[in-house]
Amino acid sequence: MTVRRQASWLPLCACLCAVTMQMIDVTVVTVALPPIAQDLDASAAAQVWIPTAYLLAFACALLTMARLGDVFGRRFLFVAGAVSFALASVACAVAPDSHYLIAARVAQGVAGAAMSAQTVAIVTAAYRDSLRTRAFALYGAVAGLAGLAGPSVGGLLIDLDVGGLGWRAIFLVNVPVGALTAALGGSALSRRVNGTRDPGTRFDPIGSALWSLGTVLTVYPIVVDLSFLATVTTAGTGATLLATFVVYERIRAARGLHVLMLVELFAQRAFASGCTVSALLYGTFTGFVLTVSITMQSGLGKSATTVGLLTVPFAAGAVLASLAAPALFFRYDSRVVPGGALMLSASLGVIGGLSEQLSDPTVLRWVTVPLFFAGAGLGAMIAPLQSTVVAGIDSTAIGSASGMLPTVQQIGSAVGTAAAGAALFSGLPPRPTSFDYLTAQQSVLFAMSAVMAFAAALAFTLPRTDHHSVAGESGDRESRRVH
Repeated sequence: MTVRRQASWLPLCACLCAVTMQMIDVTVVTVALPPIAQDLDASAAAQVWIPTAYLLAFACALLTMARLGDVFGRRFLFVAGAVSFALASVACAVAPDSHYLIAARVAQGVAGAAMSAQTVAIVTAAYRDSLRTRAFALYGAVAGLAGLAGPSVGGLLIDLDVGGLGWRAIFLVNVPVGALTAALGGSALSRRVNGTRDPGTRFDPIGSALWSLGTVLTVYPIVVDLSFLATVTTAGTGATLLATFVVYERIRAARGLHVLMLVELFAQRAFASGCTVSALLYGTFTGFVLTVSITMQSGLGKSATTVGLLTVPFAAGAVLASLAAPALFFRYDSRVVPGGALMLSASLGVIGGLSEQLSDPTVLRWVTVPLFFAGAGLGAMIAPLQSTVVAGIDSTAIGSASGMLPTVQQIGSAVGTAAAGAALFSGLPPRPTSFDYLTAQQSVLFAMSAVMAFAAALAFTLPRTDHHSVAGESGDRESRRVH
């Protein structure tokens, strides 16, 4: 009996290994950007593309990989994604220049999407009732902690300089984890968990192409400094392709064909507003980590470990608030979301007001207080926001809605990273001093504070939820998940 219980948790262990790699690689590279830029002579645009390429590829491929899991089997896609992620990580580690590294990061993002698109379906199929609830709770906690721990892990690896590898070590650590993930996925995923492989199922290459190309072209002008005409043309083409994607998906849905995205969900206020707030939240978080890392290292000459330690109070606040969030949500309902957004907005404003004095060690110590509350604001929002977004969704569409949320979050992260990085570098003169970096960082932080204030105002429009109804229906919704 004991052996059987231990074996039943192996699918979750495989998913936890996968999400740890995926989420650490979202933020770990931010602390490595200054040494990468110095080693590879990377331009400002390349420094922004290195983290953005991963996020954008991940977001563009997520919906497609979920569908491929239905066609070829979840186990095949999961294992292939784990192996590909490890190989792409090696390619990142041996990159001779920034262009090669960006291409390898794209491969990492696609491979990460292949794994991530299967994990929710695997957990849903592998566990039932209270075990499923516990599995999802642990999965979410590990994902959040991995993303928050990325800067600290990266800073430590870089400053330890293991084997003289420097920044390249942050990618090579994925190799043993990827091998373990593939081994667990190959041996632990049963036929029931794997799903019904259906090679005859029609795939939607046109929808995938419209979605991926439209998203990339829309974000591209944010990162690259183009002429006005080129910016309008590129962004306009991207928007047109995305609009075509929406129409195309509606036509397929009307014909009873499989769709990559249930676009009609965005007609529901809670879902549309919640997704927008979620994108703004994740974009602010990743943009914040990126710009602070560059300012502290390139501008003030601080070590990567110092930058990693600076994120510890942020992570502590996020963890503590996440633990308290369920009780707060039960008592205050969706009002927790705008409350967390306002806390994050105010904290970013305070950090921005202190940013010009960050070269003073005394001020740097005091910044830990608003950093803690900034993390608390983030942690207070995540779980209640997701619960509010899916609360009003029909049970037949809950699976699609749950699958669209991480896609929206990754797009928000990609756009936020690109916009924040571009704003920071555009505010720097050709030969920037430490004061120039701090001034540019202050402008970025004030802008982020304004973005989160807008997110708070939008979050106030979120409808209240019936906790007892949600609790009573949650098991039925998960069991009817649409893949």
